Amino acid sequence: MKSLWMDTDPDTEAEMLRLLRSASVARRFELADALTNSVVSLSRRALAKIRPQETEREILLEWVGLHYGPELERELRDFFTDTRSG
Repeated sequence: MKSLWMDTDPDTEAEMLRLLRSASVARRFELADALTNSVVSLSRRALAKIRPQETEREILLEWVGLHYGPELERELRDFFTDTRSG
């Protein structure tokens, strides 16, 4: 089997894959969910670090624009503007 990770010992990699394959669907979902949450959190934190003057709302809106497109970002901005004024 070809190694998936260059920085991981082959025996360790084999054990990790064995454990993942033997995990239930629920456990695999938990792992995927945890990884997704970590990546989202880290990417938002990185954005906030390079834009320290921005509010949390602005950071979140910019993050949405970067990951889901400017149209959704614009729609959310409009929604929040309408919500505050109405």
